[in-house]
Amino acid sequence: MNTLHTLLSAFILTSLAACQTEDGTRAMGNIERARISLSAPASEQIVLVHVNEGQKVERGNTLLQLDSRSANALIAQREAELAQANAALSVLTAGTRPEQLSAALAALEATQAASNEAELKYQRFAKLYKSKVVGKADFDTARADRDSTKAKAQQAYDQWLELKNGAREEDIAQSSARVQAAQAALLWQEKAREDLTIKAPIDGTIDTLPWHVGDRVAFGTQLISLLSAQRPYARVYLPASALTKIKTGDAVNVFADGIEAPIQGRVSNIRSQPAYTPFYALNERDRARLMYLTDIDLLQADNLPTGLAVEIRLP
Repeated sequence: MNTLHTLLSAFILTSLAACQTEDGTRAMGNIERARISLSAPASEQIVLVHVNEGQKVERGNTLLQLDSRSANALIAQREAELAQANAALSVLTAGTRPEQLSAALAALEATQAASNEAELKYQRFAKLYKSKVVGKADFDTARADRDSTKAKAQQAYDQWLELKNGAREEDIAQSSARVQAAQAALLWQEKAREDLTIKAPIDGTIDTLPWHVGDRVAFGTQLISLLSAQRPYARVYLPASALTKIKTGDAVNVFADGIEAPIQGRVSNIRSQPAYTPFYALNERDRARLMYLTDIDLLQADNLPTGLAVEIRLP
């Protein structure tokens, strides 16, 4: 496609150069309109085509529909992830249930009671050990039991205090961030599903529509070429010799095939680089062959067909 376009452009430029009169008083070109290419946002199958080539459409009209079943499944997954993240955040912000706090307090009281009993037992064995009534092994066992129950009581107290104080601010912030990430993922997936419905971004005319229902297209494939309904413009090839005679903003008369009266226009842009530059060193004769793409805004030319040949007469 690119090779064909290059060859066609070279042929046009050669023809235009040949069409210039010997004194270089004309610049040739065509009527053009802004062209918008709508591409496939995903690799999916076409399930509906609502328009035909040559049909006029308005901004927002649905043109083509790609299969959205995969997108729907991904949205369901994102919704589930968001619900899970919200539930985890609710657990942290709601605090401890009374039942859990009561159970933790009961466990604390039980371990404290066991710790107190182990302390008394240790004190008794300490006295008996000093009196040499019990051996060192029994004394060591009593001391170990005291230390063990004391540690368990401290652990139970810490657990009860953690439940009483609730979640840390850092944990809540982390859980809140997970919720925001899940919301963003859901919004992104909903936008991806919305993009599967190809709509007209502007008022215009369907120029090319090479696909049909049932075709599977790859990501980035051009689906529709849309010509803008806005005012057309003339694009002509201005010879290098005319660059000093015409500048941006100048009013010019444009002559079209089949129309006797000239069409008023105004030069909107002259490209700074030539459309075609010979590969050899440019001498004076070669420079005269260079062509510069020039756009001309037209007045009262809405009905002119795209591609109509036009020319301007150079001063």
